[in-house]
Amino acid sequence: MNSLQKTGIIFAAITLVSTAIWLITSQKNSSIALTEEWAVVEVTDAQSMILRQTDGNQMQVRLCGIDASELRNKAKEKLRSLVAINDSQVMVIPAGKDEQGHTVAEVMVYGQGEAEISFQEELLKSGLARTQQAGVECPNQIAFENAQRLAIASKAGIWGQRK
Repeated sequence: MNSLQKTGIIFAAITLVSTAIWLITSQKNSSIALTEEWAVVEVTDAQSMILRQTDGNQMQVRLCGIDASELRNKAKEKLRSLVAINDSQVMVIPAGKDEQGHTVAEVMVYGQGEAEISFQEELLKSGLARTQQAGVECPNQIAFENAQRLAIASKAGIWGQRK
């Protein structure tokens, strides 16, 4: 691993920790624990899933910052494949609640070498979703916009379809 890669990993870790600290301090009324002990019970659609904690508590989570309605079946399959990477164990970074009271969050999984894989970024890079800034603000929205730019440039998914 060269020094540029190490610097990138350190920068990403600092960004993630800073985001987590910001979320913890800004979520005054949240009863959601920031934990790695959430297990995906079911991927309900292209951008939502039901999670369970080890104590049995369940919650429905909608992925923040994206809209995956155009290629919903492919997006749902992509989500299922991401969930399978770490035996359904995911990390949840809550960003708020939607109109129905469901948690809106960033969801990640540990990949190879303990690298975190963002569900939103993967859907965006694959062209299976587009960024959406309505509703709850997502902490990593800039990273999501960059992932979408990659998909547009490579004409992936919805970006390769004729208009």
